Amino acid sequence: MSISHLVANDPEIPFSNIIQEVQVLYQTGCTYKRACWDTTFNILHKYLQSIQDINPGTVYEFLHHRTSSPPNYVFKLIFWCFSPCIDGFPYCRQVITVDGTHLRGPYKGVLLIASTWDANNHLFPLVFAIVDKESSES
Repeated sequence: MSISHLVANDPEIPFSNIIQEVQVLYQTGCTYKRACWDTTFNILHKYLQSIQDINPGTVYEFLHHRTSSPPNYVFKLIFWCFSPCIDGFPYCRQVITVDGTHLRGPYKGVLLIASTWDANNHLFPLVFAIVDKESSES
């Protein structure tokens, strides 16, 4: 059983109705946090575009999968590189390291950072990415 038909019929359905439907269907407690889908994914492109507008030369790309009920998407990964990082890279050592840390909280994933060392022997961040998991593909 699914509640997707409720959202497909009414994308503006109140969260309280979703919580109530889940409680009835699955005979379990459902909190606001578990039922709530965030609109942050929908504003992600606007946010990245704003960063690019303020910082010309910044590049970004994000991948997502379309769900069965358009216009909803499932986040796959995001990659971005700030313009100063691009401009500074030619003056850094030609050795790149990649490190990652697992994200905690409601959004799981891994934050990856590629970095190098500058002429003063300081760590210089190059590229940032948030991926669903650490893998060769991501």
